[in-house]
Amino acid sequence: IRRVSRNVFLHIHNLDLQFHLQKNTGVLTRIIDRGGRSIQFTLNSMVFSVVPMVLEIGLVSAILAAQASWHYSAVCFSTIGA
Repeated sequence: IRRVSRNVFLHIHNLDLQFHLQKNTGVLTRIIDRGGRSIQFTLNSMVFSVVPMVLEIGLVSAILAAQASWHYSAVCFSTIGA
């Protein structure tokens, strides 16, 4: 996230003077800030919600396949996935 923010910052500073005179810098700053926050929110939700859930479903399915039968594992996996 920092690298992307830094690259955007450098790109904006490398634009010509005419661009900065014609654009409202407050709006541009707000758009960049929203983009950074949305990337951070997406990464946080993936790391703390989606990945553990997929790991848990995989482990439960593997345990069911090992202890009972792959039929139970398939039913569990398809029920949660639907």
